[in-house]
Amino acid sequence: MRPCLFAIALLAIALAATPAVAQASKQGSLFSAIVCADTAFGTAWAGLRPAAQARFPTLKLTRVEDLHVTVVYVGPRWQPDELDRLRPLALIGPETPTRFTSEIVALGANHEVVVVELHAPTPAWGEVVVAAKAELNRLGLKQPDRYDAHFRPHLTLAQAAHRPASTADTAELAAFLTWMQAELARDPQQFSITLGPATPVRFLLAGTPRPTDAPEYVTVEEFLNPTPLY
Repeated sequence: MRPCLFAIALLAIALAATPAVAQASKQGSLFSAIVCADTAFGTAWAGLRPAAQARFPTLKLTRVEDLHVTVVYVGPRWQPDELDRLRPLALIGPETPTRFTSEIVALGANHEVVVVELHAPTPAWGEVVVAAKAELNRLGLKQPDRYDAHFRPHLTLAQAAHRPASTADTAELAAFLTWMQAELARDPQQFSITLGPATPVRFLLAGTPRPTDAPEYVTVEEFLNPTPLY
């Protein structure tokens, strides 16, 4: 093939791929989650967040409405007609009522997020989630990632303002971590979370276009059936 024709062919391939990428981005990344705004901790965070915002103004603090525990991350390459196949394997909570103990820790490759990590008395739920992720990968319904082999349920509270985190971000996150650990020690009950078979597990989307000051995440139902503006 002549060089110019080869270049044209490559350009055609690239242009043909563009709509699919744009559509995936517009749809957002799909994940199943337990929304925790209405839990005891959601109420506690609603009281703590204004003080945290004043003390740590450069951090990105999670809105109360966005508090959640991610169960299964599916990724951006999902299709609406796959939801019925995804639900049995992705929308899974603990099979028995379970009270989790909480720990404030830093996560991420560079400790760029501070979270409430939830510890269960038994590993049963985690084992079910890991097995479900393996099956979703086998079926080609999920984007494989490095977290598939384990499950660490947590609620993200704060993130660094920059990626990668700057020196100032790191110092601010460390101070926030210490502050939140003191809050937990002062009143562990306010961080208590109980989950069980009756706990709703929903599909949420991250990265979809959102109005200013709106919650960061939207349910799949809201995305696929948006409320008319009139």
